[in-house]
Amino acid sequence: MRALLLSSFVMLTLVACSPSTPAPAAAPTRNVDYRVTTTASTADRRFLVEFTSLSDRDICISANDWPTAEGDLGLNRTIEAGDQVQRVRAGDTLSAFVRFDQLTPEQRDGGVSNVDFALEPIFCGNGLSQ
Repeated sequence: MRALLLSSFVMLTLVACSPSTPAPAAAPTRNVDYRVTTTASTADRRFLVEFTSLSDRDICISANDWPTAEGDLGLNRTIEAGDQVQRVRAGDTLSAFVRFDQLTPEQRDGGVSNVDFALEPIFCGNGLSQ
């Protein structure tokens, strides 16, 4: 009887201490969960930005991280832009353009064909959806 109680106690302790299923990542990883490409159009003086989800989960992009319909970025955005969080469904692509004049001098040093569009997307949830 004592051995049975001890055995039961050990089993319950092992189950209680065993690692649970790891929580999903809070932020997607570039080139694993999503891909960003930029294509310069010198004739239009802008470049196309494409955000492609490689994940099976929806990915959200802050309005501050995504260009406005006019191609504005960051500090150049107006409050009236009215942009919402961008929700990219699993496997979909979100496209926009950014005008060349929105690039910082540091970004221009490498030429517009070498511009890397950096984002900080998150997996949708916690009230971040469009």
